[in-house]
Amino acid sequence: MASERVVLPKDVTPEHYDIKLWPNLETFIFSGEVGIDVKVHEPTTVIKVNAKKLNITKASIIIGETTHNATFEYTAEQVVSFTFAQQIPVGPARLEIDFEGEHNDRMNGFYRSQYKDAQGNTKHMVVTQFEPCDARQAFPCWDEPSVKATFSVTLVVPFALEALSNMPVKVITAVEPDVKTVYFEKTPIMSTYLVAFAVGDFEFIETTTTKLEKPITCRVYTLPGLVEQGRFALEITPKILEYFTEIFGIEYPLPKLDHIAVPDFDAGAMENWGLITYRTVALLYDENTSAASDKEEVAYTVAHEIAHQWFGNLVTMEWWDHLWLNEGFATWVGTLAVDHVFPTWDTWSNFVINEYQRGLSLDSLRSSHPIEVPVSDAHEINQIFDAISYSKGASVIRMLSNWLTVDVFLAGIRRYLKKHEYKNASTDDLWYALTEESGIDVREFMNTWTRVVGFPILNVTEESSGFITVEQHRFLSTNDVTTEEDKTMWWIPLGVYPKPAIADPNQTLRTRELKFEAPQLESGQSFYLINKDFTGVFRTNYPPSAIRQLGLAIQAGHPALGVTERAGLLADQASLATSGHSSVERLLDLIQYYKNEKSFVVWDLLLNKLDHITQVFSVNERTREALKHFQCNLVHNLTEELGWEFPKGEDYLTSRLRGIIISCAGRSGHEATVEEALRRFKLFVEDGADQDTVLHPSTRKTTFEIAISHGGTKEFEQVLKFYKSTPKQDQQSICLMAMGSTVHGEELIQRMFEFALSDEVRPQDIMYILAGLSTNIKARHAAWAWIKNNWSTFHGRYAGNMGMLGFCVKIPVSKMADVSVLEDLENFFGNKDIKEYERDLEQAKEGLRVRSKWVARDGSALESWLVEQQY
Repeated sequence: MASERVVLPKDVTPEHYDIKLWPNLETFIFSGEVGIDVKVHEPTTVIKVNAKKLNITKASIIIGETTHNATFEYTAEQVVSFTFAQQIPVGPARLEIDFEGEHNDRMNGFYRSQYKDAQGNTKHMVVTQFEPCDARQAFPCWDEPSVKATFSVTLVVPFALEALSNMPVKVITAVEPDVKTVYFEKTPIMSTYLVAFAVGDFEFIETTTTKLEKPITCRVYTLPGLVEQGRFALEITPKILEYFTEIFGIEYPLPKLDHIAVPDFDAGAMENWGLITYRTVALLYDENTSAASDKEEVAYTVAHEIAHQWFGNLVTMEWWDHLWLNEGFATWVGTLAVDHVFPTWDTWSNFVINEYQRGLSLDSLRSSHPIEVPVSDAHEINQIFDAISYSKGASVIRMLSNWLTVDVFLAGIRRYLKKHEYKNASTDDLWYALTEESGIDVREFMNTWTRVVGFPILNVTEESSGFITVEQHRFLSTNDVTTEEDKTMWWIPLGVYPKPAIADPNQTLRTRELKFEAPQLESGQSFYLINKDFTGVFRTNYPPSAIRQLGLAIQAGHPALGVTERAGLLADQASLATSGHSSVERLLDLIQYYKNEKSFVVWDLLLNKLDHITQVFSVNERTREALKHFQCNLVHNLTEELGWEFPKGEDYLTSRLRGIIISCAGRSGHEATVEEALRRFKLFVEDGADQDTVLHPSTRKTTFEIAISHGGTKEFEQVLKFYKSTPKQDQQSICLMAMGSTVHGEELIQRMFEFALSDEVRPQDIMYILAGLSTNIKARHAAWAWIKNNWSTFHGRYAGNMGMLGFCVKIPVSKMADVSVLEDLENFFGNKDIKEYERDLEQAKEGLRVRSKWVARDGSALESWLVEQQY
């Protein structure tokens, strides 16, 4: 990929934008005027700005009292050049442009979103999604994060509709009886990608912070009838605002903070300053009808987006190379905030099985990229909104904060924010602030973690002399690292427990290997552990004897092996089995030590890994059925202990545990679970049924899956009927995933495909269908063929979106292990322009190579192990 940035000239820069727009919810063609106060740094006759899919009708520049008209043309992709007959001198000027644009249905720019009202009538709202570079679809501008300015927004809208923007309303005037002009307060200096507006028929609920010197008004906006589902998000918003104000040492700089739920939304949420937009399921939560997991997802998403109000909005990355500064930090500190507000949720253990694993999983591929990745233009930016920028970024920040201590780290963050507020910054600026605060050269520690692709594996050997040696190498899922790829020496905090005789109190490995005396074990203890708390970003490859001792300690319930350690050990061993550093049968041997496990977090990871193994090795039907039997046996006692009822006031993690145990039992064909699911499904679909009592939301998806897989067209129709009748998007997504994962029979599968591309499924929601189909052994090959046959439709819908096109490439084949599919991918995309999804395509191909090698290497041994264990 090109490394030279595609940016506008610096001879003219904006200082302030006056934006006036006339949205149109009937024709979907909006008109606009923008007046831009600019500073001319060098005399010129040409001014270049970004514009995309805008019909510019008039342009001029005002210098003093004189107006000069411009000729204009698109001279490069997404760049308009305004040419003037006379040279524009150095100094202030005002560029004025009239234009028209489209409220498109592609979920970017100033787009339209469709919904049905209570009477079933089709309605629309319009809303913005500008990150990374789609402000240029709404008004001509310098659409780069480092070209900051202030903005005054004016919206001319029908009187009956609400108009929202980043700032509070300044004044409303009404010249015509049915139209009002809404003027908003001037924003602080900010980047174009954070400007936002929304127009529609909205309701809201509000509250106010109580612990801040300057109270902040907080609101949740929804479509009519949904506003009470925003109550949970509203309740936590002041708590999170107050917490961040305390730890960042800077007041939230705007007078209000709004959240708004949008029916059609590409990503999960967008941190527009003062007006955060969300996919509906990421903001709304109903205690009676939402799954238990949805509550944590809403809490985390809200915290993540509020964190951006400082880290990203107040201080903004200098260019997209430093995207991880926004996303990695917001992921880490958002988790910190959720842990603060909900201390019983075991949030950091959840982080280890989710964010940490996502980051390492992607980074174990050759087709990964460094956290700091060179980005040149708009086509490349969307591809780095991925698990490296978010999850690995957050994981290395967690490692660094643990290395420095969280208090020192946050003090460095306060220093960084204060120095760069209302400006832009780079990764090095953060390292300098942390170095000044800690007195430690943070850049030296972190450069390999952010500027080099990959992460290390620590190979552990035990010597008869009582010494242990750890040796670092780059970890690849293909287990074929070359000498050239293995030159990096990461600084690795080892986290050995019990504490060994290592001079450095942080136990930091800075060289290829380190030998140390085995830790002194307490009476009755026969194990040692590397990477206590799993704050270090690496995999540990223990010798078999050490794994066995750890397994025995887990089985005995040793207190030093907490939830994080038990889950992290399983995750490491699963990854090493995939790569061939270990084997799948060694992983299954380890799992059997977890028979007394009670933690939701551990079970969540364990069952996820088992399901993945079942999916990958499903080409052998005997193996697949034996693995299902193994899982049935593993969860049997917990299914009886936990049952199906969710008592009111029950511990949150127990509710989560029940949901995943029932899910595993159902997928595995556990007889009693299947019978109960079918009984409840029958009651659920009866006319007049009290559906929320009959079938708790946390078991709904599993029950739908069991009903369809054990039934056919009738059950599929019943789930489809519920999908069409429920107004709640979280329930709709459950239906789509369930139908996708269990649909069977050629006729029904084809019907599913037609439904997926119909107007009955929102374009954003096809991700749920594709995710379901990817796990459907009976339909996933047909699904891949369907995607190929309809590629022009997928490309037309999702080109330019924040990741949906890459999702359509990568997810459908993510569980397959067929070499033939790899060849098919290469052939199909061989003659296509893949610039927008090149990384996703390479990751899809590499994933297929990894899984096919795994099946070839471990398939026979896995079958033998299952036979030996009488499965």
